[in-house]
Amino acid sequence: MNYRALGSVAVAAAIAFAQPVVYIAQEANKAVQIIAAARKAIGDKKLDALKTFSVQGSLQRNVNTSQVTSDIEIVLELPDKYLRSETPSGSSGMMMGPSLGATGFNGDRPLQKIQNGNMLPGGGMVIRIGGMGSSGGGGEKMTPEQIEEMSKSVVRNSRVEASRLMLGWFASAHPAANATYFYAGEAESAEGKAHVIDVKNAENLAVRLFIDEVTNLPLMVTYKAPQPRMITNMMTSEATSPADLEKQMQELQKQAPVLADYAMYFEDWRDVDGIKFPFRMRRSMAGTTTEEWTVNKVKVNPKVDPKRFAGES
Repeated sequence: MNYRALGSVAVAAAIAFAQPVVYIAQEANKAVQIIAAARKAIGDKKLDALKTFSVQGSLQRNVNTSQVTSDIEIVLELPDKYLRSETPSGSSGMMMGPSLGATGFNGDRPLQKIQNGNMLPGGGMVIRIGGMGSSGGGGEKMTPEQIEEMSKSVVRNSRVEASRLMLGWFASAHPAANATYFYAGEAESAEGKAHVIDVKNAENLAVRLFIDEVTNLPLMVTYKAPQPRMITNMMTSEATSPADLEKQMQELQKQAPVLADYAMYFEDWRDVDGIKFPFRMRRSMAGTTTEEWTVNKVKVNPKVDPKRFAGES
C-alpha cells in the first residue's frame, strides 16, 4: 500500500488524524517489533551501519496561488549532526525564512547565526512576499542569555524536523532526539492496513508514524505544528522600508502560533547501495498539499567535509 492507495489527500488526512481503530496499550514491545521489521525492510544491517547520509533534490512549495521552487540538500552525520541547505532556484519574489540557506545543528549548537528579530515563537516559518529584503536586524538587542535560550530552541526545532524526515526514511528518529516509541494501534483504508506508532521525547517531538503492514515501509508521518506566517514586502517605487518590515516581524512575534495538522507522505521507494529510500515526498497542511519533494541523488556513507557543520560565525 502506498499514498495513492489511501485515496485523496483529504481522505488520507482523515485516516492519519483519526484515532487508530484498534488500541492495545498492553503490548509494550509491539512498537519495538514493528520498528525492527521496518528497518529490516529498509536496509537491515546496511541501515544499522549507516554513519553519514546525504540527499539532494528539488522542493516545490505551494503558497496560496504561488509556487516556490528550491534546490535542497540534507546531510546527516550520526549521531549528533544535521544540515539542511535550501537555495531558491528561481526569482519567485518570495523568501522562505527566517533562515534561508544552511540550517541544522552540530551537537547542541545551531548551524545558523542567531540574530535579533529573526525567530518566531513556536518555531513557525516566515514567508516574505514580494522581494528578498530583510528587516534589517533592528529592534532591541538580545542579551547573551536570550541568545543562548534562542539557540537551544533552534536546536530543538531542528531535531524535531530531522526526526520527522528520518522516521519516514529509516523508521527511526534522529538519535539526538532521544525519542521513545509506543504502539498506538492500526489504521485501515480500503486498500490495506498500517501500523501506527507514536513517537515522542521530553522536549517538543510528538509524531505519529504509519507503517505499511504488507511492505513494512513507512507510509507517512503526521503531527501538529505552527502555520506559516507572512510578511508583505512589495517591490514597487514605494517599497516597504526596513522599519516597516521590522514592525511586521515584531507584530508576528507577539502573536501566539496557530497550530495545524500536518502529514508527510513517502513514495517511490528505490534501492540505493542496499538501502531503500523514498524518491518522492509530499507534505500537506490541513489536507492541502504544501510541499512536493523530488529526490535526485542519494549517497550512503559519503565522506563529509567537517566544515559543512562549522556553522555561521
